[in-house]
Amino acid sequence: PFGVLMAFVGVPTGFLIARTKRYKRMFVMSYALLLIVLSGCMFFGEKTPMVWGLAAATLGGIGLGAVPTLKTVVVQCVVPKRLLAIATGAYFFSVAMAMSISPAVLGSVMNLAYAEKLKTSLPAELNGKVDDAMMSSLGNSRVLLSKQAMQELERTFSTTDGDGPARFRQTVQAIRSSMEFGLRM
Repeated sequence: PFGVLMAFVGVPTGFLIARTKRYKRMFVMSYALLLIVLSGCMFFGEKTPMVWGLAAATLGGIGLGAVPTLKTVVVQCVVPKRLLAIATGAYFFSVAMAMSISPAVLGSVMNLAYAEKLKTSLPAELNGKVDDAMMSSLGNSRVLLSKQAMQELERTFSTTDGDGPARFRQTVQAIRSSMEFGLRM
Protein backbone atom coordinates (compact mmCIF):
# COMPACT_ATOMS: atom_id res chain seq x y z
CA PRO A 1 0.00 0.00 0.00
CA PHE A 2 2.89 2.42 0.61
CA GLY A 3 4.19 2.51 -2.94
CA VAL A 4 0.77 2.38 -4.58
CA LEU A 5 -0.69 5.16 -2.46
CA MET A 6 2.45 7.24 -2.74
CA ALA A 7 2.21 7.02 -6.53
CA PHE A 8 -1.47 7.91 -6.79
CA VAL A 9 -2.10 10.43 -3.98
CA GLY A 10 -0.28 13.13 -5.95
CA VAL A 11 -3.09 13.30 -8.54
CA PRO A 12 -5.90 14.20 -6.11
CA THR A 13 -3.48 16.52 -4.33
CA GLY A 14 -2.88 18.37 -7.59
CA PHE A 15 -6.63 18.68 -8.20
CA LEU A 16 -7.14 19.99 -4.65
CA ILE A 17 -4.42 22.59 -5.10
CA ALA A 18 -5.89 23.68 -8.45
CA ARG A 19 -9.36 24.00 -6.95
CA THR A 20 -8.52 25.65 -3.60
CA LYS A 21 -5.30 27.51 -4.58
CA ARG A 22 -3.96 26.61 -1.11
CA TYR A 23 -1.15 24.23 -0.36
CA LYS A 24 0.45 25.21 2.95
CA ARG A 25 -1.99 23.29 5.18
CA MET A 26 -1.74 20.17 3.02
CA PHE A 27 2.03 20.41 3.19
CA VAL A 28 2.05 20.61 6.98
CA MET A 29 -0.61 17.89 7.35
CA SER A 30 1.27 15.52 5.04
CA TYR A 31 4.49 15.87 7.00
CA ALA A 32 2.62 15.66 10.32
CA LEU A 33 0.98 12.39 9.25
CA LEU A 34 4.34 11.05 8.10
CA LEU A 35 5.97 12.09 11.38
CA ILE A 36 3.27 10.31 13.39
CA VAL A 37 3.62 7.13 11.31
CA LEU A 38 7.41 7.08 11.52
CA SER A 39 7.32 7.80 15.25
CA GLY A 40 4.95 4.87 15.69
CA CYS A 41 7.23 2.62 13.62
CA MET A 42 9.99 3.17 16.18
CA PHE A 43 8.04 0.91 18.51
CA PHE A 44 7.69 -1.89 15.97
CA GLY A 45 9.58 -5.07 16.70
CA GLU A 46 9.78 -8.62 15.46
CA LYS A 47 6.57 -9.49 17.32
CA THR A 48 4.52 -6.59 15.90
CA PRO A 49 1.43 -7.91 14.11
CA MET A 50 1.40 -7.58 10.32
CA VAL A 51 -1.79 -5.52 10.41
CA TRP A 52 0.06 -2.69 12.20
CA GLY A 53 2.71 -2.72 9.49
CA LEU A 54 0.00 -2.58 6.84
CA ALA A 55 -1.70 0.33 8.61
CA ALA A 56 1.60 2.21 8.90
CA ALA A 57 2.39 1.60 5.23
CA THR A 58 -1.06 2.84 4.20
CA LEU A 59 -0.92 6.02 6.28
CA GLY A 60 2.72 6.63 5.31
CA GLY A 61 1.84 6.28 1.62
CA ILE A 62 -0.95 8.81 2.00
CA GLY A 63 1.29 11.25 3.91
CA LEU A 64 4.31 10.93 1.64
CA GLY A 65 2.28 10.71 -1.56
CA ALA A 66 1.21 14.33 -1.44
CA VAL A 67 4.69 15.70 -0.72
CA PRO A 68 6.26 15.56 -4.22
CA THR A 69 3.31 17.38 -5.78
CA LEU A 70 3.30 19.96 -3.00
CA LYS A 71 7.06 20.53 -3.23
CA THR A 72 6.83 21.01 -6.97
CA VAL A 73 4.11 23.62 -6.46
CA VAL A 74 6.19 25.39 -3.80
CA VAL A 75 9.28 25.44 -6.03
CA GLN A 76 7.24 26.82 -8.91
CA CYS A 77 5.55 29.45 -6.74
CA VAL A 78 8.72 30.98 -5.30
CA VAL A 79 10.66 31.62 -8.51
CA PRO A 80 10.03 34.22 -11.22
CA LYS A 81 8.24 32.94 -14.32
CA ARG A 82 11.37 33.20 -16.47
CA LEU A 83 13.22 30.74 -14.14
CA LEU A 84 10.37 28.26 -13.81
CA ALA A 85 11.87 25.55 -16.03
CA ILE A 86 15.32 25.85 -14.46
CA ALA A 87 13.95 25.67 -10.91
CA THR A 88 11.73 22.69 -11.70
CA GLY A 89 14.59 20.87 -13.44
CA ALA A 90 16.98 21.58 -10.54
CA TYR A 91 14.39 20.31 -8.06
CA PHE A 92 13.84 17.05 -9.93
CA PHE A 93 17.58 16.59 -10.42
CA SER A 94 18.22 16.93 -6.68
CA VAL A 95 15.38 14.49 -5.92
CA ALA A 96 16.83 11.96 -8.37
CA MET A 97 20.30 12.30 -6.85
CA ALA A 98 18.94 11.84 -3.32
CA MET A 99 16.97 8.78 -4.40
CA SER A 100 20.15 7.29 -5.86
CA ILE A 101 22.60 8.05 -3.08
CA SER A 102 20.47 7.55 0.06
CA PRO A 103 19.71 3.83 -0.38
CA ALA A 104 23.36 3.07 -1.01
CA VAL A 105 24.55 4.88 2.10
CA LEU A 106 21.75 3.71 4.38
CA GLY A 107 21.93 0.15 3.05
CA SER A 108 25.66 0.00 3.77
CA VAL A 109 25.13 1.22 7.33
CA MET A 110 22.33 -1.32 7.85
CA ASN A 111 24.43 -4.21 6.50
CA LEU A 112 27.42 -3.31 8.66
CA ALA A 113 25.27 -3.05 11.80
CA TYR A 114 23.57 -6.35 10.93
CA ALA A 115 26.87 -8.19 10.48
CA GLU A 116 28.35 -6.86 13.74
CA LYS A 117 25.22 -7.67 15.76
CA LEU A 118 24.99 -11.15 14.23
CA LYS A 119 28.51 -12.03 15.38
CA THR A 120 27.58 -11.25 18.99
CA SER A 121 24.08 -12.74 18.99
CA LEU A 122 24.76 -16.19 17.53
CA PRO A 123 24.39 -19.06 20.02
CA ALA A 124 27.48 -19.50 22.20
CA GLU A 125 27.83 -23.13 21.09
CA LEU A 126 28.62 -21.94 17.57
CA ASN A 127 31.68 -19.90 18.56
CA GLY A 128 34.66 -21.44 16.85
CA LYS A 129 32.50 -23.98 15.01
CA VAL A 130 31.25 -21.65 12.30
CA ASP A 131 33.60 -21.50 9.33
CA ASP A 132 33.95 -18.52 7.00
CA ALA A 133 31.58 -19.97 4.39
CA MET A 134 28.85 -20.52 7.00
CA MET A 135 29.38 -17.04 8.48
CA SER A 136 29.13 -15.41 5.05
CA SER A 137 25.95 -17.40 4.44
CA LEU A 138 24.50 -16.23 7.76
CA GLY A 139 25.80 -12.70 7.09
CA ASN A 140 23.49 -12.49 4.10
CA SER A 141 20.22 -11.31 5.59
CA ARG A 142 18.32 -12.66 2.58
CA VAL A 143 18.76 -16.17 3.99
CA LEU A 144 15.48 -15.56 5.82
CA LEU A 145 13.67 -14.99 2.53
CA SER A 146 14.96 -18.05 0.70
CA LYS A 147 13.20 -21.30 1.50
CA GLN A 148 16.05 -23.25 -0.08
CA ALA A 149 18.67 -21.44 2.03
CA MET A 150 16.66 -22.02 5.21
CA GLN A 151 16.32 -25.74 4.40
CA GLU A 152 20.05 -25.98 3.72
CA LEU A 153 20.82 -24.21 6.98
CA GLU A 154 18.46 -26.50 8.90
CA ARG A 155 20.01 -29.56 7.24
CA THR A 156 23.49 -28.35 8.22
CA PHE A 157 22.45 -27.93 11.84
CA SER A 158 20.65 -31.27 12.00
CA THR A 159 23.81 -33.14 10.95
CA THR A 160 26.04 -31.60 13.63
CA ASP A 161 24.64 -33.32 16.73
CA GLY A 162 21.43 -34.03 18.62
CA ASP A 163 20.97 -30.40 19.67
CA GLY A 164 20.97 -29.15 16.05
CA PRO A 165 17.27 -28.19 15.75
CA ALA A 166 17.45 -26.04 18.89
CA ARG A 167 20.59 -24.32 17.63
CA PHE A 168 18.92 -23.78 14.26
CA ARG A 169 16.01 -21.99 15.95
CA GLN A 170 18.42 -19.92 18.05
CA THR A 171 20.40 -19.00 14.94
CA VAL A 172 17.28 -17.96 13.04
CA GLN A 173 16.23 -15.86 16.03
CA ALA A 174 19.72 -14.29 16.09
CA ILE A 175 19.41 -13.45 12.38
CA ARG A 176 16.00 -11.85 12.94
CA SER A 177 17.10 -9.79 15.94
CA SER A 178 20.25 -8.71 14.12
CA MET A 179 18.17 -7.64 11.13
CA GLU A 180 15.91 -5.61 13.40
CA PHE A 181 19.00 -4.02 14.98
CA GLY A 182 20.39 -3.17 11.54
CA LEU A 183 17.12 -1.59 10.46
CA ARG A 184 16.96 0.53 13.61
CA MET A 185 20.43 1.98 13.04
